[in-house]
Amino acid sequence: MKWGMLTLVSLGFVAMTVNWFNIATGFGPIADEFGLTVPSVAMLISIFVAAYGLLHIPGGFLATKWGLRKVLALGLAVEGLGALLSATAQSFTELIIWRALCGVGASVFAAVGIAAVSVWFRERHHTLALGISSAAFSVGTALGLYVWADITAATSWRTSLVIGGVFCLAVAAASAVFFRIPPGADALQGVHLTREGLRRTLGNRDIWLYGIAFFGAYGAYLTGSQLIASYGEHRGLSGSTVAAAAFLIGMAGVPGSIAAGWIAERFGSTRSLFIAGAVLESLFLLALPLSGPATFWIPAVGIGFMFNFTFAIWQTAPGDSPHIAPEHLSTAIGLMLTVSAVGGFVLPWAFGLLADGPGYPAAWTLMGVVGILTALIALAIKPSRPDPIPVLPVTAARPATATEAS
Repeated sequence: MKWGMLTLVSLGFVAMTVNWFNIATGFGPIADEFGLTVPSVAMLISIFVAAYGLLHIPGGFLATKWGLRKVLALGLAVEGLGALLSATAQSFTELIIWRALCGVGASVFAAVGIAAVSVWFRERHHTLALGISSAAFSVGTALGLYVWADITAATSWRTSLVIGGVFCLAVAAASAVFFRIPPGADALQGVHLTREGLRRTLGNRDIWLYGIAFFGAYGAYLTGSQLIASYGEHRGLSGSTVAAAAFLIGMAGVPGSIAAGWIAERFGSTRSLFIAGAVLESLFLLALPLSGPATFWIPAVGIGFMFNFTFAIWQTAPGDSPHIAPEHLSTAIGLMLTVSAVGGFVLPWAFGLLADGPGYPAAWTLMGVVGILTALIALAIKPSRPDPIPVLPVTAARPATATEAS
């Protein structure tokens, strides 16, 4: 049952990311239709990310109150509806509004989807399961950027969005019908929000520290994955070299996510693996300006591999915590995602300022240094340990009285 639930949720992550990135395949036709420049159309990505970063925590509240299955399906349904409405837009303003609606749906699904995996795998194979669902995120990104490019070219940008939206709605329907909660976890069907439950979740020190510690690695990856192609073109590298790096930085996340699960099952320390992964990702970012035309792809692979490795490890923190009830997992994960998402806004902006000023080497250096420094914040997290078994005092034995014996 639990592997079936993992497959269903992973399919949801594929649908979520397909409808996140497939809009980029229509930038040219959209610009022509509405009389816009491509940089202006790129706002469609920004508005999606803005909505995506804002509603993780409210999505967690809904999952606690309405139940995991309903909100899991709701997030995908809203995103799919947003995609269909985007295809009907008669102005660029309308398109912006409907893309924001897509981001809202993805925001709700993301935290709830991670929680839906965690509740089934808290006892065993936790990191492996989350690694598989993270790999699905990378697969959906690749499908949205490459397979949907052919669909857009063969049909139109509107038809392309409709196909993506229908796919998303189909997975939403499957989630509503087939998703189940683990036996004995009745609270996951919906409970009243309580002040004490929210206090224990939103006030959890380790959850905040993990969110802040991922600030650099998260923001640097979003920056690197979107701007590595522009950087390669700036350096005058060949089109094939730039395309290979842009493709590999995304697809390297699939083996990176799986490797995280395999290693975590044997090593076991979430904090140590998280720090190691974030630092290694940062070192590959620092190495990018040092690479040549023949080696440009190597840091790209390293960045993508280590980001997804770290992300898979990072996601396990709420599910591994004995202080967070299963019905509050979505809120805890939403809090971590929201805190880390600040890096996704701040670091690309800072990168652009440095790239236009001191230059790209300084910008990549900033990404790497911030990634290392924020990752070290996780050292303040106490490694999780099992509760000690109480030791009863040993007393000298004495013969039992007649009353005690009876």
